[in-house]
Amino acid sequence: MTTQVADAGAGRRVGWTLALCFAAVMCEGFDIQGMGLAAPRLGPALGIARDQLGPLFSASIVGLLIGAVVFGRIADSWGRKRTLMLCLVVFGVFSVASALVARFEALLAVRLATGIGLGGALPNLLALAAEAVSPRRRAHLVTRVTCGLPFGGAVAGLVAATSDWREIFYVGGLAPLVLAPLIAFALPESRAFLEARDTSAASPERQDFPWILFGGGRARPTLLLWTASFASLLSLYVLLNWLPTLLGDKGLAKPAASLVSLLFNLGAGAGILILADLLERARRRWTIALWYVGLFGSIVALALVGPGFLSSAAAGFTVGFFVSSVPLPLYGLAPGYYDVLIRGAGVGASVAVGRLGAVFGPLLAAALLGLGAGASGVLLALLPISLVAGGATLALVGRPALAQ
Repeated sequence: MTTQVADAGAGRRVGWTLALCFAAVMCEGFDIQGMGLAAPRLGPALGIARDQLGPLFSASIVGLLIGAVVFGRIADSWGRKRTLMLCLVVFGVFSVASALVARFEALLAVRLATGIGLGGALPNLLALAAEAVSPRRRAHLVTRVTCGLPFGGAVAGLVAATSDWREIFYVGGLAPLVLAPLIAFALPESRAFLEARDTSAASPERQDFPWILFGGGRARPTLLLWTASFASLLSLYVLLNWLPTLLGDKGLAKPAASLVSLLFNLGAGAGILILADLLERARRRWTIALWYVGLFGSIVALALVGPGFLSSAAAGFTVGFFVSSVPLPLYGLAPGYYDVLIRGAGVGASVAVGRLGAVFGPLLAAALLGLGAGASGVLLALLPISLVAGGATLALVGRPALAQ
């Protein structure tokens, strides 16, 4: 009986950890998609030119990069839970502030600060989720937690379709501010982290940054993670930030473009759930290879589709199904290559490199549009980038984990 009670208690702790991590990931997904959805109305309202939208998109992503590196490293000494709470508060406060500023320079600074809080949250979420479950099921369950990203984006699409652009930021900021105190009371600190910290105090191990990333046989998986993350997130963030604008250029009305963005995120959520299940049951390399074939086909379809709502909706759902899901298994795989006391830093560095690709994505789209490439040209430019992402992911999938 005592063993059953203990097992039930452990099961509840794991359930609470995964559920709260999922909710926090939804907050991130909401903000990432929210800026792209707000942009078509935010620009005219504040007198912001279209070529200034690229820097606005990239400002929060630069913050994501900084936050992932800094807070990922802090969490390895301060703790996952407290660092996550701080990141959520920072993210929430500055997201609300995004609705209150009225000048381009101020909005640029606020979006950078929002991204710093947001960027620090993801490595801690991944570490908490990874350390709450068995190594055997880690990649599968952590990937499922990260499907909160597109579902959060889908909620942003619903809010954008029915609300003013400022309300997108209000909702996106209040949600993490409500979640932070809930995490304080209900989310347990990682037991694996606490035990490893106690062990390390008695027998310190090397934890400098080059060793964390490239020592102990980690050089090859680290470089593959970085390459796959950079290329896949570059393509994804072009679509997350520019999809409503690109659809508008094709002649789709703004409310219809917001609904297509909603379908894009619903497709992403479905794709992640199905891909996570297939990666656990089927041959991983064949699954990833077939997934990238679907990705290439869906991008071409979205590039060639006309201004009709039904065809745009079908293409948007399909491209979301494939494009949004391929980066997320990397989050499930990454914790397996770094020991507990360097996991925040190792995963944070991988996330940061991916965010670097996400910085270049919106800027690349803005540059291509400025050169007259048009919506179809921007979308077709994602094909060779996705090919690089697919090659690196295929090389990484199937490599054995290095840590428990």
